[in-house]
Amino acid sequence: MVFCAASLTNVITELKDSFMLHNTATVKLNLASSGTLARQIEQGNVADIFISANEEWASYVDSLNLFNPPKPLYKNKLVIIAPKLSKLDTIIFNKPIAQLFKGYLSMGDPAHVPAGMYAYQALSALGWYQAVENRILPAKDVRSALMVVEMGECELGIVYYSDAIQSSKVKILGTFPEGSYQPAILYALLTKNATKASREFYNLLSDETMQTIWIKNGFTSLDTSIKP
Repeated sequence: MVFCAASLTNVITELKDSFMLHNTATVKLNLASSGTLARQIEQGNVADIFISANEEWASYVDSLNLFNPPKPLYKNKLVIIAPKLSKLDTIIFNKPIAQLFKGYLSMGDPAHVPAGMYAYQALSALGWYQAVENRILPAKDVRSALMVVEMGECELGIVYYSDAIQSSKVKILGTFPEGSYQPAILYALLTKNATKASREFYNLLSDETMQTIWIKNGFTSLDTSIKP
């Protein structure tokens, strides 16, 4: 049983399918925001592997003393998107955005969604947050934030690059500058009572032979200075 951040839906599904081609074990996925999954584990739901979209929720689950220490996997980027037919084509990050749109801005709920936490950090760092605070539509996870923009219910959205490139219904207006938010690093934790199959799938997550799947889905390798 893999509890996995919703932003990894595509890549974790590909890894699961690849694993099950050569193993008799069945991999089951529970996809939601990292915060929601962490609370489920805290409440007694059993996970063999937990994959968090940020360090905070990985550390929170680690503190429950049920898993081995978190292992960093790959890195994501934060982008601002609009519906495909939007008249907006690009965002200039050293200029205010509040006057560029009239409706709402979709993003993950900062209270428990890592993408929302990163979005809040970026909006604050750029001096944009106060002007758009009352126009933010918080979503239960980053995939839901993307869907609202796809449907045209929000003029702008803040999601991961890995999510934006999966959709033909949105366009990327810009990538938030590095340094405007905490690095969006993914972490995996393996339960202390891991079965052989669980350990094998956990090891597959960081296996170099699987790197092309991660990169194809919009993630980037970590700097070699970052150690598990």
